[in-house]
Amino acid sequence: MKRIIFGRGKVSSIISKPSDEVFSRHECDISDIAQVRQLVDDFNPEVIINCAAKTNLEQCQDNKRDAYLSNVTGVSNILQVCADSNLKLVHISSGCLFDGNEKVSKETDLGQPSVWYTWTKLWADQYIEQFGYNNYLILRPRQLISKVSHPTNMITKFLKMGYIPAIDEKNSITCIEDFSEMIDHLVNIDATGIFNCCNTGTVTPLEIAEKIRDEINPGLQVEKISYSSLLEKLPNRRVNTILSCDKLINSGFIPRSGSQALDWCVKNYEK
Repeated sequence: MKRIIFGRGKVSSIISKPSDEVFSRHECDISDIAQVRQLVDDFNPEVIINCAAKTNLEQCQDNKRDAYLSNVTGVSNILQVCADSNLKLVHISSGCLFDGNEKVSKETDLGQPSVWYTWTKLWADQYIEQFGYNNYLILRPRQLISKVSHPTNMITKFLKMGYIPAIDEKNSITCIEDFSEMIDHLVNIDATGIFNCCNTGTVTPLEIAEKIRDEINPGLQVEKISYSSLLEKLPNRRVNTILSCDKLINSGFIPRSGSQALDWCVKNYEK
């Protein structure tokens, strides 16, 4: 199955296959529909996977127009081209749409954006849902980790810190290597609609930090702090999110637990 992938970040680098055509924003500006259409005409794919997005909360907040062009306008352009050419769209959204300690969020729940980044992700999801073209998948991962070093991999970010003030709050987690299998499964069964894509159970940031300290960097200083104390330290709100993956499981894919995924990523992390 021929696929085009937009974006050259940590997700696309792991989910891509040798037969895929992968394009960075420098190779194709998705906010320009003519460039998107030209690539589709040139490569004639069956599936388009959109991993392209502005994700840094502070940068999105400070550069709202750029974030909107990438996260909303770009998505609308890709969707239009998919509709015109009858292609399947796989759009990588975000579980960060939801904010609620202990509350389990389903695909049908309404998002609760707290910063510009999550507003743009919600708007893109709503645009896809209401556009009128039904051959799409909106996939929502949460707190992405991987065995592959990358600046935005949570494990990599924690390893760059000598001291981690970590909260002991339950969150869903998505191992990108597992996410790749989830995408393949959903495309292969020709699923459509919205799917939360995460490992089962929950993992706290404190557990992640302690696992990294115990397995990789014994010199890492980890301190448990309250959620309110963390929010005071940051310019933009971070959320606690627990996603239900029952819909994914009912489709026939049973993910490993978040604890198992974390243990595997840390033990196999590319040092």
